Amino acid sequence: MSARANNLRSAAAVRAAGHRMLEEAIVGELEYWSLQLDRLPEVARYVANVTRQSYPDLRVPFHSRWRHFHVAGIDRWSKIAKSRRFRSARERARTEYDLAIISVLLDAGSGGVWRYLDRETGLSLAASEGLALASLDLFASGVLSAVPGDPLRADAARLAAITQDEVMAAFQVTSTNPLAGLEGRVALLNRLGHVCQSAATWFHRDGTVRPGHLFDKAAES
Repeated sequence: MSARANNLRSAAAVRAAGHRMLEEAIVGELEYWSLQLDRLPEVARYVANVTRQSYPDLRVPFHSRWRHFHVAGIDRWSKIAKSRRFRSARERARTEYDLAIISVLLDAGSGGVWRYLDRETGLSLAASEGLALASLDLFASGVLSAVPGDPLRADAARLAAITQDEVMAAFQVTSTNPLAGLEGRVALLNRLGHVCQSAATWFHRDGTVRPGHLFDKAAES
């Protein structure tokens, strides 16, 4: 991986981008957001109180998509990956790229009603926690795979063709359990599939087309 690409993964790069956004907000250059610095102390107190309620010892775990795959103390992705018996670290990395990309695209506000029932623990999960687990279960089911016998992958052809009914079934969407932005989420998956199909340099390798080939591109940079 090139030094430039690797720098994007650093905390320093995230902070630098954050400071640029702050500077634009201070001078009123953000199109959809306004900044009220006089409210900062109130926000700080609120965040501190919520943090102490949830983590009295202040040992706050890292926040990431992968953390959302930990449910009731169970690392669900590691459990699934262990059953796959990947032939190499590269093969596992491609699969994890597939999963992370589709899972993040399927995230965003779920609305105030939607819940996802985790059949393994019996927990009813909402918001990002529920969406993450729903996307993981969708991925593990093999519905995004175009290769028989290899469910843990997201092939471009299947992404481009996945239907709203399939996503509704995977996310347990019903008339009484509506998911906000359902059509948009399906459209994002379809669009991802089409982009992968059209961008051979980035996503085509060894006769297959999938988002996970971004790993190979990054590794070669």
